[in-house]
Amino acid sequence: MNVTAPPIPDVHRFLVVDDSRAIQSIIRRVLETCGYPSIEIRVAINGEAALDLIDEFKPHLVLTDWHMPKMSGLELLQTLRQLGQSDVKVGLITTETSPTMLEEARRNGAVFVINKPFNDQTLIQHVHEVLPLSGEVVTPEVMPPPKPEGLVIADECEKLIRSLMNGIPFRLLEQAPLPASALTANNLLGLYGGRSKPITAIAVLDMNAVCILGGGSGKQQPDVVREAMQQGQATKDMINNANQFMQSAGSLLRIASESEPVPLSRTSIVPQTFQKLNELLIKNGGRADFRISVPGYGDGRFTFLAV
Repeated sequence: MNVTAPPIPDVHRFLVVDDSRAIQSIIRRVLETCGYPSIEIRVAINGEAALDLIDEFKPHLVLTDWHMPKMSGLELLQTLRQLGQSDVKVGLITTETSPTMLEEARRNGAVFVINKPFNDQTLIQHVHEVLPLSGEVVTPEVMPPPKPEGLVIADECEKLIRSLMNGIPFRLLEQAPLPASALTANNLLGLYGGRSKPITAIAVLDMNAVCILGGGSGKQQPDVVREAMQQGQATKDMINNANQFMQSAGSLLRIASESEPVPLSRTSIVPQTFQKLNELLIKNGGRADFRISVPGYGDGRFTFLAV
């Protein structure tokens, strides 16, 4: 008995769902190098907008972020299943690292889950597994390497903070490199251990940023946060919440020698005069510097440094 292979579509249609324009562009660039003879790519900024497109566009594969306003990637996946559209293939590209949540996505029918920041070849491999190339493979045009976008993409960092701040409004601004003289008396230092070397990167939060991020995550009242900032002494809960931020931020670090998210190995409170930190602030392998401003709380600064 001969089994007829399914026909290869003339045009492969992809729907990219992410509220970060930068990530949309990165995924588009990778899809354009996958080797399909003809592709069509559309984008949506959240799951709700994606649903409006799917019936008319009929994508062969939806590539969606998880954490988005209005409707998340998981909610999009669940809604498609509830509507009986189980034939729509959905892959998640996300900063979400909780094993329980990732398993929930797979149970709801995700064809793959890739963590950000992702390796281009990893995404291409997963796309080819879902939509195999058949017949003559078209050699993709060699694309110029993307311009460096820094150690951490600001949009992705903002999304992570938004997911932690319980609806508290804030502004995240990219800043000039943080000098040692701008640090508070005591600061929270996080060390990230990669596969290429024991310490791949560090995060530094001044004590104001610890109080702001830790207080916002814990739904602390502004007067409590301001008092902690004035005293230069974050509470234990604030420090634990700030540690959680740094742990989640490991998936945002764009380090060329690391193909997987970089785990946070340990944290500690260090003084402004910590010599090794002062050296890294001057000489490092790349950095991303930010200021967070919250009405009623104040301002704080933090930086990520490649070692």
